[in-house]
Amino acid sequence: MSLLAAFEASSPALALGPTLEALPSIEIELERQYALDPGRPIAFCRMQYRDREGLVRTLADDDTIDEFDRLSETERGSLYRLQRSETDVIDAYREWVDAGGELLACHGSDGSWAVEMRFPDRDSFGRYHEFLASEGVSIELQRLADGDEGRRRGSRSALTDAQREALTLAHEYGFFEVPRETELSEIAAELGISNQAVSERLRRGQAQLIDDRLVE
Repeated sequence: MSLLAAFEASSPALALGPTLEALPSIEIELERQYALDPGRPIAFCRMQYRDREGLVRTLADDDTIDEFDRLSETERGSLYRLQRSETDVIDAYREWVDAGGELLACHGSDGSWAVEMRFPDRDSFGRYHEFLASEGVSIELQRLADGDEGRRRGSRSALTDAQREALTLAHEYGFFEVPRETELSEIAAELGISNQAVSERLRRGQAQLIDDRLVE
């Protein structure tokens, strides 16, 4: 029976890791990935960020990316085609392919990747997990489940540490009371991030809780 694994991974040496660190409020959705050369996979990513020129500058400075092109623009964000560099980047693609893994979902925000994958068994996932750890990747395991049943129950709805921290702090400060007992700026100052970043972190966390608790 296959194994479903949901986890959070962060490292400046992962593909787009520097961009995620530089732009904490960015939203990146990996839509598709393939490789004619396993050492340089090509990814199609949907990116949402308020400053398009700032995003382009950040991508140009990202050593984990060799080439990138903006293909389209919609209300869901910009679709980019990116080719990973051969150096300065962890070869995670080749490793999970060799382990028999399948990438089901991959979302980047708050400086890290939220990943959902399927592996043939626990041993194959264990090898991949050990590889990431040996490369210095920070890993937070969200869920392990046998077969497709685990995915049907919604592993992607798990809160990240950053979302949980922001929601907990907002609750403790009375942000959700009517009338509010604190301003967004106070929560942002406590977390050391911008008002925009904390607002988006709260919004994503609330959306995930709704999906987990209310949506069948």
